[in-house]
Amino acid sequence: MYENPSLAGLGTHDELRRHRLESGDLAPEIIGGINLDEGTADSGIPLGFVVRPGSPWRRALWSQHLTEGQASDRSYPPCHRWFPHRSWPVAVQPPPEGSLDEESLDALLDTLSRWSVDGPETNCVAFYASLPAGNFDNPHVWRGPLSAVPELLEERGGPYPFSPTNLWPTDRSWFIWTDFDLLGTKVSGSEQLVEAIKSHPALETVEWPAQPR
Repeated sequence: MYENPSLAGLGTHDELRRHRLESGDLAPEIIGGINLDEGTADSGIPLGFVVRPGSPWRRALWSQHLTEGQASDRSYPPCHRWFPHRSWPVAVQPPPEGSLDEESLDALLDTLSRWSVDGPETNCVAFYASLPAGNFDNPHVWRGPLSAVPELLEERGGPYPFSPTNLWPTDRSWFIWTDFDLLGTKVSGSEQLVEAIKSHPALETVEWPAQPR
């Protein structure tokens, strides 16, 4: 996630949205004749891939925000329930839902290439589930070198507004899972790969043992 100290004290994303609605600067979101703004709150959580914001935004850690307020429910995998915010402060760009962000994706791919048999040329499979693919009728499966994964993203000329739902090499030495409804990405692989990811300066990791709900 990212923080912009110059926006501190300006309220939440939902408060800002309602101010813009009241001033006429923003039209209500109406789907199927239903005004979604009447019964929902803008959490501020982005949906899908987000690029690095420029200055004065700066990288912020989950750990900082998890200690500032009591997380509501960690019996679920990393998601909005972990944080105390119904709507995040305007000064914070929370982690995106359903996708890695640009900085995390680049760092993860760099680490994976260093621990894969053919480096960035390692043959991989990328799968997009129905919601991030925007298509419920046909499977979206791509095969190619690890280095080509960013080319799947809209921001880099590809067809998808999300990073892959699942990504794995054809030798199955590791596996990546990003759920559409979660804020975190799960990495499965060797102990050496996991330690390399945990030690990467651009990646923040948590160990979440599955807990009964």
